[in-house]
Amino acid sequence: MCLLLCAGQALADDDPLAHLKKGQPQDVVELITRLVACNHWSGEDAYDAKRKQEIASAIEQLKCEHLDQDEAAVRKRYAKRPDTINVLQKAKEDSF
Repeated sequence: MCLLLCAGQALADDDPLAHLKKGQPQDVVELITRLVACNHWSGEDAYDAKRKQEIASAIEQLKCEHLDQDEAAVRKRYAKRPDTINVLQKAKEDSF
């Protein structure tokens, strides 16, 4: 039993975003994931056509073009929760 629980904890510890996501509403957790992923993909080098398509596909799937609007809506929804606003800012600024 501990093996399963300990393995699950190890996986959570391996997630560098776990501390940001902990205790946050599901929509905030999803936005944190998108913020970090969109930052990652937008900074990737399209060194050939295949890679360019891979980057474009990831950006499209993540809906990065709507990220600013989605973030603004979540920030407005949780404006009275400074902990949530702080983790959103950290996710936006940090590279993982």
